[in-house]
Amino acid sequence: MSAPSLDSICEPISVDLAAVEKKLSEKSASQYDFVDSAVQHVVQGGGKRLRPILLLLSAKACGHEGEDAHTLAAVVELIHVASLVHDDVLDEAPRRRGRETLHSKWGNKVAVLVGDYLHARVLSMLVDRHAEDPAMAILARTTQAMCEGEVIHAYKSGDFDISTDDYLKIINLKTGELITASCAMGAIIGTREEKIIQGVTEYGKAVGAAFQIIDDLLDFEADEEKFGKEPFNDLREGKLTYPIIHLRGVCTTEESRQLELIFNSKVDEEESIEWIESLLLRYEIQPHCRCIAREYADRAKSALTALPESPAKEALGHLADFGASREW
Repeated sequence: MSAPSLDSICEPISVDLAAVEKKLSEKSASQYDFVDSAVQHVVQGGGKRLRPILLLLSAKACGHEGEDAHTLAAVVELIHVASLVHDDVLDEAPRRRGRETLHSKWGNKVAVLVGDYLHARVLSMLVDRHAEDPAMAILARTTQAMCEGEVIHAYKSGDFDISTDDYLKIINLKTGELITASCAMGAIIGTREEKIIQGVTEYGKAVGAAFQIIDDLLDFEADEEKFGKEPFNDLREGKLTYPIIHLRGVCTTEESRQLELIFNSKVDEEESIEWIESLLLRYEIQPHCRCIAREYADRAKSALTALPESPAKEALGHLADFGASREW
């Protein structure tokens, strides 16, 4: 049985998501036309809105209804968008989600400053929260972890010998921490029961890993029309991701040596890509990655046992399934 669609998963929070979209538009707006055009280019640039979805579902599953969840959902999305803007500058990526990236359209200086502007808007959205509010501590730790992950990933760029454990730690810092924080903040505004908060936080960690592994896999299967980028984009940018790290460990010494040569040459030739595709097929890398993502999804669903039954809890379980089985 296939996992439900993202639209059906989001049915319990459809009204909330609309409120978040409105808040994103209002709270990121600038009185200066050019600044506003640049900001809205990235804020309204599409994407699944995974982090707001996770926060809203976690909050609702823990009994929260109200505007506070909308504000925090908008906050985590703005932090995420700012990180993507900076990522695109670092990676020199020309397109994202089928659209021209901000730095391609207006240059690196504008892109970096827009990312900074979004962080400033986040701070202005948080000023009314008390310093002892757990959400403040979570966001402070998370933004620090994301920056640390970016620095380490930049330092490790081009390193063919990076281990699976090190890679997963870096990715957790860069992307997993914000996903986990989204779930944790949703829980803490809905309940004071530590067991439930811990369960939802563990769910976030596991579901984030499932999504990331499938993201890595989909990079090799990218349809430019659907994904807005070429297949093998990560490898072209000198990024070693989970599927290639696993391939490196299971292929022959000679194949691994050839893989390293291609990696260091930035995979410019079509022949090299075809050779890697044949290797991925021969060593069954796709089913392996799907299997690992499935394990994380099952772990995520198991972490929800402390929550009372509700449509939101059910949707969180379906979202874990979607993360492990998705094709986009």
